[in-house]
Amino acid sequence: MNERERVGRVGGEKGGRTGRTSGGEWSGRRVLVVGLGASGFAAARALASLDAKVKVTEGATSEVIEERARRLRLEGVEVTTAGHDTEVVDADVAVVSPGIPPHATVMTHLASAGIEVISEVELAFALARCDFVAVTGTNGKTTTTSLLASMLSESGLHALAAGNIGLPLIDAVFEVPDDGVVAVEVSSFQLAGIREFRPRVAVLLNIAEDHTDWHGSFDNYIASKARIAINQSSDDVFVVNSDDDAAMSVSEGVASRVVPFSGSSVPDNGLGWDGDGLVWRGREVLTADRVPLAGAAGREDVAAAAGAALEYGVDVDAVRRAVESFQPLRHRLEVVARAGGVTYINDSKATNPHATLAATKGLRDVVLIAGGRAKGIDLSALRATVPPVVAVVALGEASNEVARAFVGLVEVTAVGSMHEAVGVASAKAIPGGSVLLSPACASLDMYESYAQRGEAFSRAVRAILSEQPEGE
Repeated sequence: MNERERVGRVGGEKGGRTGRTSGGEWSGRRVLVVGLGASGFAAARALASLDAKVKVTEGATSEVIEERARRLRLEGVEVTTAGHDTEVVDADVAVVSPGIPPHATVMTHLASAGIEVISEVELAFALARCDFVAVTGTNGKTTTTSLLASMLSESGLHALAAGNIGLPLIDAVFEVPDDGVVAVEVSSFQLAGIREFRPRVAVLLNIAEDHTDWHGSFDNYIASKARIAINQSSDDVFVVNSDDDAAMSVSEGVASRVVPFSGSSVPDNGLGWDGDGLVWRGREVLTADRVPLAGAAGREDVAAAAGAALEYGVDVDAVRRAVESFQPLRHRLEVVARAGGVTYINDSKATNPHATLAATKGLRDVVLIAGGRAKGIDLSALRATVPPVVAVVALGEASNEVARAFVGLVEVTAVGSMHEAVGVASAKAIPGGSVLLSPACASLDMYESYAQRGEAFSRAVRAILSEQPEGE
């Protein structure tokens, strides 16, 4: 695919670059970086390299944070950890990490001081010279973004997956050349802090209640998701799930060209599944037997990524090759063991009820391990998992809420550790069925991340199975 083909397919000036900076204008500017997670660390280093006057404030402390602080101090950056220092809230602009909610004390100080607040995504967009294709949604973002990056790379483009997926976007834009493209996963937190961020292709996968503790209400959460297309024009493309009413409501207000996708049909002027074939513009792109992802959620993710890639200008053959060679990601419906006719599945990435409902589709006789930090979400939606859920093991801070969700439906057993959870679930499992870790909650009550929680599940499965008599 050459440049003319790609620009002709999408239309307009490549990258929407009007008004984006060269980086020189940051020299001498006073910038406060709030938060020293991966994105904050990357932003501070990038700004320091551009001769900005950088200060960093971080509310927590850990070995990782202190090592980052040490490295930044060697580069001349002033860093405060183990509590936000309101004395440093004096800057021309603040780059705020996505995990810091708008009601946090440090945010109140920024607002009182009249300091402009942006996200690392906005900073990266201002500095980049490459294109962006962006993916957001309540569930499926990481898999879809990874698939999309693979499709772009398979077509011969210099492409990277970045953003909420792991690699900070600010690092990616320094690696990708002018004619490259970044597939960026953006969360509602990151979108809340954008001003001019404009992806050539934006993807909205779905919207379900999540992060109401951060946003304050479900309506605010939807509004943050909608910001992915707020700066798009008629030259750009908005790929949206036609099976999701909330997502489709967002599409009614965008200026870009709307391309619907579906995991169960072929929408008008879009793409989707006609039986076992993924169809786009009347052409079969691939067949279901070539998709390495399980269930209805996997078909949706493939349709969304393919829609974004094809509308950007990637050819059908490259899309097909990328899907066929794709390796499913860790902690997302990952089969970790099969024993005694029972399949043990790690879906630790499921941090809300919508994700857990999607995970149980297509399964049978499920013993569900759920719980964690509920994030202010009503867990009663989990009742819809019955059937195929036949028993529940409740774990963590929200175990009582999980139990209430299933009252009168199935037996719920509350436990205090992941090892105990797997042991109980294994004892209740039915041959031909599964033990599914799909928590519907965040992991931060017991673990540093969903990945750490998933690893704990996998270790517990191995340990429990090793304790069983030989032959079971």
